[in-house]
Amino acid sequence: MQNELQLIIETSKALYGIELAQFDNAFLEQTVDRRCVALGVSDLQGYLETISNNKAEADLLVRSLNITYTEFFRNALTFANLEQWLLPNLINSKQVGSELRVWSAGCASGQEAYSIAMLLENAADKRREPFRYRIIATDISESALEFALKGEYSEEAIQAIRTRDINQFFERSGNTYTVCERLKQHVSFSRYDLLDPLSANPQESIFGNFDLVICSNVLFYYKPKCQGFILKKLVDSLKVNGYLVTGEAEKSNVLKYGVLRAVAPPSPIFQKKAEV
Repeated sequence: MQNELQLIIETSKALYGIELAQFDNAFLEQTVDRRCVALGVSDLQGYLETISNNKAEADLLVRSLNITYTEFFRNALTFANLEQWLLPNLINSKQVGSELRVWSAGCASGQEAYSIAMLLENAADKRREPFRYRIIATDISESALEFALKGEYSEEAIQAIRTRDINQFFERSGNTYTVCERLKQHVSFSRYDLLDPLSANPQESIFGNFDLVICSNVLFYYKPKCQGFILKKLVDSLKVNGYLVTGEAEKSNVLKYGVLRAVAPPSPIFQKKAEV
């Protein structure tokens, strides 16, 4: 089975220039198995023959591997920590006129970035002195970014949002809820590949220097070498004393990297204490 999987990797690269080798083998195999079921193909050998003669299927496989699922306030404990102490600490540390900078890396369809924006707007309402913030949200999926830019979500999608925040930050039309301009003006969406070896940060951010980077449920889809590459990029983009937030399943990967300290166990929140 591993031989067939390796041949699928090699064939995709040789015929179409599509790189699959960075993905975790188990994740890649599960995704190929789902494509086999969808196509009515019995095994990996049959899928290899299919993909060898069908670039459209190779492209579809890549899209299937680039997971774009997310939710508003997806991890309740993590977002509680963000709301109750992490974001207030960052805001209070800012000098008057300076900007709080956030990177939502692997933002998918935008819920994560807008969740952070809601927390920051609520924090702003409690302060006498105004503060500026900017959220740079990136993903590799063009279709997910288009969805995020529209900011239109179903009634089911907003169930985790408090009623007062729905009333304050969304405009309702039937069963569709659209993010208001008050939030959108602080969030920019752009395409960025975390595995791009030629760039250290999203183009829009110039030099990084982020106070907070959120990269949830992205790392575990990749092989260890690629995880390390992405983690280095995320850490390098942080200011000293800045914070990295990952997914629950990725805590051990971050701790193994060894240059961040956990600050809110069991939540996957880490702080950069020195330049690396």
